[in-house]
Amino acid sequence: MSKILLLFLCALMLLLEPAAALASPAAETAATATTEMAASISSRIGHRPNYKKYRGNSRHKPKKLGVFRRWKLYRKAKRKRATRATQGHPSIKVGKPVRTIK
Repeated sequence: MSKILLLFLCALMLLLEPAAALASPAAETAATATTEMAASISSRIGHRPNYKKYRGNSRHKPKKLGVFRRWKLYRKAKRKRATRATQGHPSIKVGKPVRTIK
């Protein structure tokens, strides 16, 4: 059914006279305004591709961190270990239990 409707629509488009539609001055100004507006919008957006870059398999290996970021994370982990050692449970040393006879 949709093919028949599509063919009917194409036949109607062929029967329309494009000169009659463009004869009115309002149609001319509207056409130029839409093209100018489309050009200004495209220049504002810049280059924006409609596709994503191919990244291989979806389980791609993450990129290795740089030197400074690794160094920063190393210092952060070292500081965390140090603070947990001092803030954690105090180390209480207790001697061997003494058994007493009652």
